[in-house]
Amino acid sequence: MPDDAMQQSVIDSPQGVVQLLANLEQRSRNNAKGLPQQELIQSYWEGVMFYVGDSRFIAPLSSVKEILNYPSALTPVPGSKPWMMGVANVRGTLIPVIDLQLFLIGEKTRRTRRSRVLVFTIGSGLSGVLVGEMVGMRHFTRETAKEVQMVSEYFSKYVQFEFDQDGMAWPVFSLQALADDPVFQIAAT
Repeated sequence: MPDDAMQQSVIDSPQGVVQLLANLEQRSRNNAKGLPQQELIQSYWEGVMFYVGDSRFIAPLSSVKEILNYPSALTPVPGSKPWMMGVANVRGTLIPVIDLQLFLIGEKTRRTRRSRVLVFTIGSGLSGVLVGEMVGMRHFTRETAKEVQMVSEYFSKYVQFEFDQDGMAWPVFSLQALADDPVFQIAAT
């Protein structure tokens, strides 16, 4: 008896329908391929890469509110420390701009076309630091984070850990640690 005729005779009774469904289920199970293996879900840490002098760093993307070109106009702040470059008016918001290299090392940042101002939150306002060269963004797997191996004394209190990628160490510069530094908070001479 052909399959179609046999199936027609089977589905004439409720038991036949149940048997047909059970057969279909068994055939589906026999032909089913296994479920895809659950892939390892990795979480990534994202950062903004920049240079201070010859030293490269990466700042958490979550702490950078905005990346600006060097402002066309900065209003000087009388009586401020030399690293306080002035105040920029960014879309109606006044943002103090600090030369990060001058603050950390005591040498002025040489501005190039790749220089940028990283804007971050300090207290209830915003502040910006001029960095010599902005390189871009990078993603790191969280598992590659490790203790800092070597960092200059100028930066040591702002760097808690680093990422290792392709044999290169990427120290993580904490803008929050910079914002919390009492020396950074007092720009008056």
